[in-house]
Amino acid sequence: MTSSGKLIVFEGPDGVGKSTLVESAIGFFKQRGLSFLGISFPGKDAGTLGWLVDQIHHKRRGQEISGLSELSLQALHIAAHLDHIETQIHPALQKGTHVVLDRFWWSTWVYGRAANVQTEVLDRLIDAERIAWVPAQPAQLFLVERTTPFRAEHNQERHARLSALYTELANCERTLYAVTTISNDSIEESLQSLRKKLDELI
Repeated sequence: MTSSGKLIVFEGPDGVGKSTLVESAIGFFKQRGLSFLGISFPGKDAGTLGWLVDQIHHKRRGQEISGLSELSLQALHIAAHLDHIETQIHPALQKGTHVVLDRFWWSTWVYGRAANVQTEVLDRLIDAERIAWVPAQPAQLFLVERTTPFRAEHNQERHARLSALYTELANCERTLYAVTTISNDSIEESLQSLRKKLDELI
């Protein structure tokens, strides 16, 4: 597949302000009249596999499921990712449409490890997704960090653990594609940095 659209990815722990930056990136493409597709992993579009996984993950549709393990949950996330990659992302990129993606396989790796799932099994699952991405690698991945999260989904110790795992992964992946860290302690400064980077990229 020859990809003519650009894949722009946002990653980072819960509560660091990714959604605000994603909305700004979408606004960037709208203002310039560029063709784009905004997608959130595992999925927000009703009726899709990703939407169902999101419902399960946030326990909005979990009454029928008991004893779901953390590894099984991450496997569901990867299944949803694969569905989006095949049915939406690759076709959009091929047509020259830019894709703004909220989360990547990075979150599966980070949250799986933070939950102490069986590493070898998790890595094999992620390998399957990484193969599906070839050759559409991110044109730019933004890793969003923040000293203290906006929301209290995790305590500070948990937040620090997730942040450290994201940094570890970023240090490995930045040799393969562009990874830019945004320290989101100042929203205005972060938005300025984001727009500047997108201007350079597009």
